[in-house]
Amino acid sequence: MFVPEGRPTPNNDVGIKYNVKQRPFPEEVDKIPLVKADVSIPDLDDIVSREVGCLGCEDDSEATSSLMNKNAHLEIQHDKLRTLMTKQIEYENSLERRSDEILKSKPFPDPQTDCKPPPPSQEFQTARLFLSQFGFLSLEALKEPNNSRLPPHLIGLDTSLPGFFDDISYLDLLPCRPFDTVFIFYVRAGQKSSSEILRNVESSATVQPHFMEFLLSLGWSVDVGCHPGWTGHLDTSWSLNSCSDTNDIQQAEEAGTPEDTGGSVFNGERKVLYYADALSEIAFVVPSLTESSEQSSVHSDSTVEADTNTDLMPGILRQHNLTLELFPNHSENLESAKKLSPFVRTKRSSTGKPYPQLGPETKVFVVWVERFDDIENFPLSDLLAETSTGLEASLSNSTSCRSVLLEKEVPLIFIHPLKTGLFRIRVHGAVGKFGMVIPLVDGMVVSRRALGFLVRETVINVCRRKRLESDLYNPPHVRRKHKITEIVQRYRNKQLEPEFYTSLFHEAGDGKPHL
Repeated sequence: MFVPEGRPTPNNDVGIKYNVKQRPFPEEVDKIPLVKADVSIPDLDDIVSREVGCLGCEDDSEATSSLMNKNAHLEIQHDKLRTLMTKQIEYENSLERRSDEILKSKPFPDPQTDCKPPPPSQEFQTARLFLSQFGFLSLEALKEPNNSRLPPHLIGLDTSLPGFFDDISYLDLLPCRPFDTVFIFYVRAGQKSSSEILRNVESSATVQPHFMEFLLSLGWSVDVGCHPGWTGHLDTSWSLNSCSDTNDIQQAEEAGTPEDTGGSVFNGERKVLYYADALSEIAFVVPSLTESSEQSSVHSDSTVEADTNTDLMPGILRQHNLTLELFPNHSENLESAKKLSPFVRTKRSSTGKPYPQLGPETKVFVVWVERFDDIENFPLSDLLAETSTGLEASLSNSTSCRSVLLEKEVPLIFIHPLKTGLFRIRVHGAVGKFGMVIPLVDGMVVSRRALGFLVRETVINVCRRKRLESDLYNPPHVRRKHKITEIVQRYRNKQLEPEFYTSLFHEAGDGKPHL
């Protein structure tokens, strides 16, 4: 869950505060000479002082006394006004000082004045807004195009028909991008056995520092249980496997796991290295020597073959050499099994979860060798057992044939560090029908900064070439389009325009309209 960062504390040191009194007019106004019109309306002080000064010039005692009384009253009123103005200024200044003191004494952030986002709305319906912005809320959107097999732009599906949610779940299992898997190994000088090679990544003391830097340049670390994309194995991909429930357990395991590893933390059990763009996604796995990985790989292969052969081919005799022979009297049973099964031509994982045909398996080995001569002694056949992706099962190939084909078809990219700080590249099995794959070619020497990028681009091109060589391969977006078309044809609910819009904006239970 995304947790926003806390608000920084305010900085009270804002510098020196200057009390500058603003003038109504600039200083240049005082330098302008006055005219008679400027003194036509005198100030109040001038009027009082002038009238008091003129009292000595009067000879009439009665007039003088009346004028003195009048001026005395005027002066008293003037003093009262001056006193009121002074008190008002002092009162306003005291209020300003008091408000500043109260503001400084309050904690930050103040719950009364702090800006908070509005609470999320619990009851809303975005269908009308979405359809309106895409131009689907019109009478023309419900009309079928003339002379075309395409359905209208907006159609309704009947969710009450059996198999609807199974087909939706099947559609969710179809990836939206091609996915590839890269297995990375580290071979020390003179090593020939698979167990020794798998133990190298358990500690950083047994690998070179440039190897760890190379791993981190391939992709970013993701948690297998919380990652919605491809994770390197079919059982844990494209789903959130109860991330919130196992969060505490994962944190406890990570606390007990030593940080000093040579890359074994990315063995696919809890973490992998992941890279994705708009056209592809790759999972980089560093296999390590663990008992769970060996048992899971053997169990996965046996379970996949048993479930596939049992569910999709009932009544077919199996020979001891694991070959399938279809007799004529069993063809009817095979056709009926295909019609009854909603997941025709699917395979099951070790957990029994059905999956559609996802195309040819694209698997690449990247091997870091300390000594260049050890390339010829690399135990490819032994390490294939540690690189299970869940896609190994096939309906037409046996186990023996599949292992031989994989040994010949798996591309290998060997990386040998030189004393000059550069890296020598050796490529095996990356040449297909369409020629050599680039940007890495056999015998190339690359720098440390370009190594991760060039290896990743070469892997993408190698897997893309392998998919193009398969005649039965369809891109993911094509398979999803075909499945959506099948769902539309199977569950389309034909209604009149008033009935369609009524069912679209009203709840099924109480008939309240969605706003």
